[in-house]
Amino acid sequence: MLVSFVRFNTKAIAMREMSSLETAYVAGILLLSLVLPLLMSICGPRGAGAKRSCMKTVWIEQALLAVAGLAVFASAAVAPYAAAFGVMSCLCSTLVLLRQFRAERRA
Repeated sequence: MLVSFVRFNTKAIAMREMSSLETAYVAGILLLSLVLPLLMSICGPRGAGAKRSCMKTVWIEQALLAVAGLAVFASAAVAPYAAAFGVMSCLCSTLVLLRQFRAERRA
């Protein structure tokens, strides 16, 4: 009786299958997303003001990696470039965060 009132959407969504290389790109991007939060927890500053500026760097890096991950999901042709972008953004963000740590220790 209830089934006659509820209309189910039976249209299938067409999804592409990811190759093992694309899956490795996504796994690598997920592992890269752990670098800065772990670095922040291990040797981050203790003051609230310095921690806030460092957290902005961490969140920007997380957003860049999210964009790279979505690009891998979106297109197979863009996947290697998105993974390279993720690696470069992680390296640059790590260097910025380490500079922020050094500047906080000097102050």
